Amino acid sequence: MSAREDEPVVADTSAGPPVTDACGCDEAVERLWEYVDSELGALDHDRVEAHLHECRDCLEEEQIELVMKQLVRRCCQEEAPATLRLRIREQLTVLRLRPATDTEV
Repeated sequence: MSAREDEPVVADTSAGPPVTDACGCDEAVERLWEYVDSELGALDHDRVEAHLHECRDCLEEEQIELVMKQLVRRCCQEEAPATLRLRIREQLTVLRLRPATDTEV
């Protein structure tokens, strides 16, 4: 069944966001960590998301990244010992308070 010539053609947006400026596979894969971690600006996020809606291979890469992130989160639930945390805080304080002339060479 074809559309009549006098009827407007409406784009199907049910598959995801409108693809006005989707990025390519290279950019999408390069920016997946930022995308998964919600670190992209709105425009870049939308571009990567639009590409993922179009490209099954890149969508699979995103799923792998999500699984990896979940595994790391699950495996890295140990907390550093209190003495180590205290030493790190002390060193950060020293670095912040050190005059700028000490760091210039």
